[in-house]
Amino acid sequence: MIPTFVKTENSTRFLAGLLALADRGASEACFLVVDGEPGLGKTTIVYRWVVQEGGVYLRAKKEWTPGWMLRELLETLKITPEYSFERMYKQALAALSGQARAAERDGTTFAVVVDEADHISRRGEILETLRDLSDMLEIPFVLVGMGRIRNNLSRFPQILSRVAQPVEFKPCPLTDVTNLVKGLCEVPVATDLTAFLHKEAKGFTREVKEGIASIERFGKRNPGKTIDCALMEGQALLTDRATGKPILVRVER
Repeated sequence: MIPTFVKTENSTRFLAGLLALADRGASEACFLVVDGEPGLGKTTIVYRWVVQEGGVYLRAKKEWTPGWMLRELLETLKITPEYSFERMYKQALAALSGQARAAERDGTTFAVVVDEADHISRRGEILETLRDLSDMLEIPFVLVGMGRIRNNLSRFPQILSRVAQPVEFKPCPLTDVTNLVKGLCEVPVATDLTAFLHKEAKGFTREVKEGIASIERFGKRNPGKTIDCALMEGQALLTDRATGKPILVRVER
């Protein structure tokens, strides 16, 4: 598979959400919530943005405490954490402030991304620590989860009121799947097989990429041919996430 990034409607939604956050009216409204079902490419898109912009990426843990979170944050920033929560908090403020100023000078956007944020969306003590950092620094904090974050945050109005822009990832349309196939697959693919992949993958990026890998393997065994449904009929394309059974290519009649 070609190692490249293919722009999708979800990546466009994410960038639009960041732009709206930058243009926010209330300076304290620094939270961006990104949610959607698993397999829609949230982590891939957000992590790529962090690498490009030089932000901070954290993956929330089920048993996180505020102290554990601060330690991971400081370690990600390549800073040796102090031993007390108070000192770690001051370290985080200083480090994040410095990073934000450097990003402003460079013309980039600095943000702290917390992936798998469903783990902390009911944890008031962790959310309050993030809110304190956000209020003090006025830099974006991006919470990425699987569709329950906004509902869970309704229990914490002081946090929810700081969510300036929610972004919902949605299943990919056929145009996105077509672009993914063209951009990632190392063998030529016919439009009927692309349409079949879109239908069976139900717009989930994870399944689309699984299907592309299957098509590519088959295509390399049949060099010089454009792979279509007739040629690949009966071959396993991807796995049905509901049943765990393989989905076989078939010609739609």
